[in-house]
Amino acid sequence: MWLDSLIGQTGDKVSLLSPTMTFSEHSLLTFQYHMLLNDTDTTGALSVFRMTELLSFDTLLYREHGNHGDSWNTAEVCLPSGTYHLTFVGTVGLKTLSDIAIDNIFISEHDKCVEPDSVPRSLYIVLNTFCS
Repeated sequence: MWLDSLIGQTGDKVSLLSPTMTFSEHSLLTFQYHMLLNDTDTTGALSVFRMTELLSFDTLLYREHGNHGDSWNTAEVCLPSGTYHLTFVGTVGLKTLSDIAIDNIFISEHDKCVEPDSVPRSLYIVLNTFCS
């Protein structure tokens, strides 16, 4: 998914919806993201939501905003167990520079993930720098 700020208006949203999937308590979502935003941009953002099978937003699983420079980063999110859609939502920021992209979306089983509802959010969201 690539969001180009020259198309659309500030605050517009672009979504990427997964098919309905069933996740175990050890499911790890990994993806690369690129966020080159104007340093004063407070609108541009990338979020990942759990969405019910009836297509209503349920839980915010991940959110990133601000300028991350001209480089790719890796996000890892332990997912709650259950059956639902994942939805990636990019929000258009300032028209001058607010480009957001995601790539290499991967879901795997990982021992570092425990049931997210039972641990603080800071323990199950891990950010690493991805060297391209």
